[in-house]
Amino acid sequence: MEQMKVRALPEDWPARWIGGTKQETAWTEIALEVTVTIESGGAHILYGVQDESNYDGCELTEDGIASLYTVVDGQRQVWADADVRGLGQTVTDGPAYVTAEPAARTGAVWKAAVRIERSPTGLRLFIDGREACSVTETGTDVGAGLAAGDEANNGEAHGISWGATGMLTECADNDAAERLYPSPALLRPGTIAFRTEIGQRAVFRELRVFDPMGRALCVHRFYDPSCIGFTAGEIDRSGNGLRLEPDSYARCETPVAVDHPLLRRTFEVSEAIVRAKVRVYALGWYELLVNGRKLDDRVLAPANTPYDKRMLYDEYDATAAIRQGANAIGLSLGNGYNINYSRWGWKWKRDKAAAAVLELELASGQKLTIGTDASWRTTDGPLLMNDIYDGETCDGRIAKRLEGWATALYDETDGNWRSVELAEAPEGVLLPNPQPPLRPQEALEPVQTLQPRPGVAVYDFGQNISGWARIRVSGAAGAQITLRYSELIDESGAIDPWTNRNARATDRYILHGGGEERYEPSFTYHGFRYVEVTGEAVLEAIEAVPVRADVRESGSFRCAEPLLEQIQSNLRWSVLNNLASIPTDCCQRDERTPCMMDSAVVEEAAMFNFDMRDYYVKWLGDIRYDMTNPDWAGDKVTLPWYLYQHYGDEATLAASYPAMREYVDHLAAKYPDAIVTDGFGDWCPPNEDGWEQYFREVSLVNTALYAQQAAVVASTAQVLGLHDDQAQYEALAARVREAFHRRFYVGDGVYGSGTQTSQVLPLALGLVGEAYVDAAVAHLVRAIAAADGHLDTGIYATRYLVDVLADHGQIDLAYRLLTRRTYPSFGWQIDQGATTLWEQWSFKGGMHSHDHAMFAGVGASFYTRLAGIRALEPGFERIAIRPYAPAGLAWAQGELTTRHGRIVSSWRREGQRLTLEVEVPPGTSADVALPLPGGELLELAREVGPGCHRYEAVVTGS
Repeated sequence: MEQMKVRALPEDWPARWIGGTKQETAWTEIALEVTVTIESGGAHILYGVQDESNYDGCELTEDGIASLYTVVDGQRQVWADADVRGLGQTVTDGPAYVTAEPAARTGAVWKAAVRIERSPTGLRLFIDGREACSVTETGTDVGAGLAAGDEANNGEAHGISWGATGMLTECADNDAAERLYPSPALLRPGTIAFRTEIGQRAVFRELRVFDPMGRALCVHRFYDPSCIGFTAGEIDRSGNGLRLEPDSYARCETPVAVDHPLLRRTFEVSEAIVRAKVRVYALGWYELLVNGRKLDDRVLAPANTPYDKRMLYDEYDATAAIRQGANAIGLSLGNGYNINYSRWGWKWKRDKAAAAVLELELASGQKLTIGTDASWRTTDGPLLMNDIYDGETCDGRIAKRLEGWATALYDETDGNWRSVELAEAPEGVLLPNPQPPLRPQEALEPVQTLQPRPGVAVYDFGQNISGWARIRVSGAAGAQITLRYSELIDESGAIDPWTNRNARATDRYILHGGGEERYEPSFTYHGFRYVEVTGEAVLEAIEAVPVRADVRESGSFRCAEPLLEQIQSNLRWSVLNNLASIPTDCCQRDERTPCMMDSAVVEEAAMFNFDMRDYYVKWLGDIRYDMTNPDWAGDKVTLPWYLYQHYGDEATLAASYPAMREYVDHLAAKYPDAIVTDGFGDWCPPNEDGWEQYFREVSLVNTALYAQQAAVVASTAQVLGLHDDQAQYEALAARVREAFHRRFYVGDGVYGSGTQTSQVLPLALGLVGEAYVDAAVAHLVRAIAAADGHLDTGIYATRYLVDVLADHGQIDLAYRLLTRRTYPSFGWQIDQGATTLWEQWSFKGGMHSHDHAMFAGVGASFYTRLAGIRALEPGFERIAIRPYAPAGLAWAQGELTTRHGRIVSSWRREGQRLTLEVEVPPGTSADVALPLPGGELLELAREVGPGCHRYEAVVTGS
């Protein structure tokens, strides 16, 4: 075997990087799927490509003619052609998948989903699921000349069946014509390619190549300019698709490997085991088995990181799994964050590989180490396809044949097992993962079952979640069951996959037969409330499994208003559903990226609800390299400060300080006038759609955040005893505040354009001089009135809106905003059926998600204002209890578990009397007060010690 150049693993890892068999492109029998958008002229799909003069092909023209042909030594011969007008879609209004400027179009744009099946018995061409034409081995052209609107022949199929992924049931039945077709022996092996002639312009999307068993050979979304894998073309500006300009030829040279390799090794242990541990890392997702069983219930490992910088390995206790005598260890590899992951995320740009070390301590004191190396064996696993967005196809027949593959007794002499390949090592540094793993949580049962049409069942789980369905099924060997996921349904009860965007969100299971079978995915996840089930198998049971980082609950908020409690539930679910190994923007569509801005605005709320320390320490390591605008990259400054304030975590603050300071220095150098001009601003306020409408007060918001971040660096320097740094950054923060006032204050308390955003941010972040505060608050109140008493804020201002209003004598107004039920409001979303927070305030806007955490930041105010729990010293060493009691709310209670114990603040109003009950944990003290309607503070106790305390006060005029 060729010796690979291998970057050294850590010194205590006696292992090599290994993977399955390398991907080939000499394909003969294939089914090829691709979506083609023809913007002018036409386009060619080529297969069996040996060079530019020898290949088979399919040409599509903009006027709706499809041809199957062959080219030998540059000479073209047509096998079949058909008129396919009416099968594709004629597009004139320019939706998302059409990106040509109107002036560049010669007419309507034509878009079609194309499937070509190539086998020794013939060729078949399908357009949008209907057979357009086919050529049989006998030389018969079946279906040539299919006219628009021709009916299918009652579903009778021609040709061979294409495994589990075949999706086609309709074919044409027209007059036959004799055509030449090569014998099976002449089916040339080759790769695939796309071509445009002079005058042709096209975009190719969603490429998939399958073998006759339905196993995916290549899946390519064309998301990333650095991962094209073809010799020509560019990523379309829509963000997906390979665009070919006229007279272009793009050949696939590096297909995206989509196989499911299993890796195994057996070993002997001569005596009793004292301790055993496994450290493992994979490029892609992995599952680890020792003697046939998983060592714990973690899933979707390893963690997503900026892979070229750092890679986080997992460690397992394997002591109970190892026995004296024969043993086996196995790794199952899935695609995970491969190149089909969003261009905005961190991903692998190469094939899957793994490195692992099993360390054994024997009773005699001897130590034994088993590492990944060339002695391991590999075969293809039961997953015919696995994709983070599209889902899985699992063949239970293969799984049955491989049963026990990770045990010592398994017989691998069936000819399907082969030696692993040694793999090139990645560039990142391998480090231990400090983060809680992703785990399946308690499953949900369906709350209702819908039947929108015969043979289709839709299960409603009553809650939008991130995860997958777990099923029990029975049926004959080869029977299929298909699960499609969505957040929405239509009026008939059918799933509406609109928020999935380009994610197919589909799992398929092929039964092995012989009794009840169980299936749940291994290497994908979905955002959903509804699951559509179809297929020949009998569904015995189904449940929905939430999957997320295993953070424990640390806080709770309850109150007398059911709507507020539902908002609290919605925001908690949205935070949890987006706790993959990175805090994602969403969990359902083809994105799920590490969104620093979305995380920054919800981190305080997340910490009040869950124990987030270890999770966010890992996240800080991921984001330290970003140097963009304050509303995005400033999280690296504010998050260490939040961790310090909430958990008393000075170690993380100190470790983060160099990156915090470096970032603020970067801003100072980039913006010498202290006014930041770049960014997103107050992202996604209520709007009428259109990309430009999602931005709000970009410069004002980013300059305000710059001032906040400079002040945080100064405060951090003070905590760390760096007095020169403290003075430097205090001066910088003062300079930014002064520049902010000069640039954005327009008089009469108005900042910027006077929106709710432009008033809230300066007040929240201490940028309004004392002389201007009352006028600024008064204008904020007027801005709310101008919006008919509704909020008009994006993610940053929504985070601080309740805080600002409460702190300036407007808690009743804040409460009315929170409890509105007309658009735009949280209540309006809930009345439309929302069980999580949406990306936009509207139901179906240009931004798709119905499960975005970015508006959850307001949840911090439930604890700090309505329940009134705040830290006076880091880690809640000293506590402030200052609950705001709005008129119309009879009671509220907040609980928070800190490192010292439980804090409780519970108040109840009866007439003009308010009763406040407080629990103070050991080793701390609390100052207790009630903010009164006029803005003054009624002090009830100072530095009250641990225990339960009760206070009563008369409050009037609220």
